[in-house]
Amino acid sequence: MKKYFLSIYILSFIFNQLCSQSLPLPCNDPLIILAEEKGIKAIPLVDIKRYKKLVKECENLGEKEKIKRLIYNDWQRDYEKAKKMQSWTSTHAMCVFVSFAYYFMGQILATKPN
Repeated sequence: MKKYFLSIYILSFIFNQLCSQSLPLPCNDPLIILAEEKGIKAIPLVDIKRYKKLVKECENLGEKEKIKRLIYNDWQRDYEKAKKMQSWTSTHAMCVFVSFAYYFMGQILATKPN
């Protein structure tokens, strides 16, 4: 009888240790952290499927606000980069327009009518 109780005690202790190990949360995965810090575009193409799976699991655990904030921050990061390019694009368009205008004005004024 002593052996029976001792074996139950040892087995309960072992199973308690196995059950108490916490599973890693998908919201604390390195891919999610990378997406928060450097943006979604920083995730390697190989890991895109795993990232989408982690996002779904994270949303199912109730972290919808964290995912919304992650996507919003990524949009803001892209918007800021686009603002920097916006001024360069208009300057480039103006230079192209002026050079075309000078070219055609030169063509019109340089030809002599017969």
